[in-house]
Amino acid sequence: MALAAGFVRVRILSPFDPAQDPHTLISESYQAGAPSLLMAALPYGNLQETVPIPPHEQVAYIAPFAQRNYYREGVKRLQKLGATLRTLYGGRRSDFRILCNSPVPEKPLAQAAGLGVLGRNGLIITPEAGSLVIIAAMTLPFFLDQDEPEPGLHQEEPFPWCVYCDPDQPPCVRACPTGAVRGDGTLELSRCIQWYASGHGRTVPLEIARNWGNRLYGCTECQDACVHNQRTIPGVRSSEGPLPAYLDPVALAALSDEELKARFKGTAMGLSWLGPQGIRRNARLAASSP
Repeated sequence: MALAAGFVRVRILSPFDPAQDPHTLISESYQAGAPSLLMAALPYGNLQETVPIPPHEQVAYIAPFAQRNYYREGVKRLQKLGATLRTLYGGRRSDFRILCNSPVPEKPLAQAAGLGVLGRNGLIITPEAGSLVIIAAMTLPFFLDQDEPEPGLHQEEPFPWCVYCDPDQPPCVRACPTGAVRGDGTLELSRCIQWYASGHGRTVPLEIARNWGNRLYGCTECQDACVHNQRTIPGVRSSEGPLPAYLDPVALAALSDEELKARFKGTAMGLSWLGPQGIRRNARLAASSP
């Protein structure tokens, strides 16, 4: 049913005790009355329409993963699935709790469920859609048998899907413009453009600003370089929070807080931790790019 709803990969994690599971470190607030967890990957793919940069205009680029609100799309599809499951098998709405872009550590959950494996760039790689997915989960108030591990999708050895790459200088490490990708599955956040683009850091160091380019939101260099993302990967269609590929950074920087909130409400850039100040800072950095 989840696959029919557009999720490209679905796995069941059982038994699931949010208060005790060592893989997840989820607080008891997510209640232990959920013996199974449905883990799902929703693909945004790499087939977004290519829009040429307007000639003689200063533009700020929005990465493909933010050109639609895929997190909201994933939640909406899981909500519909949860309603169907309640009709078929009973339970309350609160029994089918959805976790998507939440404080819950998604990557350990994804690995434990066999949704994908961790790459050297610190992202989860799925067999069907590489790392071009958002991860979502839904608690289930009934027990389902856990999916059996698949060959190559368990991490008894680190980075089993990065064997195609030079372990000393993998493509994702070489591609990172600021050296944030360490190649050991972690990022040096203080050097990561996307970390700053998401509203973190009081100021952007000069070295990071020099490599900012025309980005308004989203740095995907390490994903673009990953061998698992080089094939054609279809994404789901979504009308949630549409944003164009390019916006005018000078015009954005001149908007008031309320105008920026209204412009990005419901989009992937309308998140509380980014806020008007973060958007305005990103726009100014993009506008100052040569």
